[in-house]
Amino acid sequence: MYLNAAERQDLPAFKRFFNQQAIYRNSMFYDFSNLLTEHGIEVEDVILKSPDIRQLMMTTLGRDKKNSFAECLSQDQLFKINLEELIQVDLTEKNVLIYQKHLAKIDASIEENDLFSTEVSAKAFSTFGSL
Repeated sequence: MYLNAAERQDLPAFKRFFNQQAIYRNSMFYDFSNLLTEHGIEVEDVILKSPDIRQLMMTTLGRDKKNSFAECLSQDQLFKINLEELIQVDLTEKNVLIYQKHLAKIDASIEENDLFSTEVSAKAFSTFGSL
């Protein structure tokens, strides 16, 4: 999702943000894949066969550049809620450290994404208002 969003951005700061977030998501996927594997769970069975992930992977964010921020922000907020719930359930010290590391990255992403979303909305409003 973030790589698709990065491809559609013209401003270097926005492109850099989305590319950096895509790198974070790859790191998160790797860590969570390892956790699942340690519990004898095949990653493909849980993640890649899910109808939601298939839909998300096939969906492009080309609809509108300003929607890229909103869509990614929405997904991050949902992921944060799920991660916080996971922290409450899995109290294994090693896993909690992994979850907290990723929670800090998601929190930072939400904050930065919110700032960019506000900036994009303000520009869209001023452009629309001047027509």
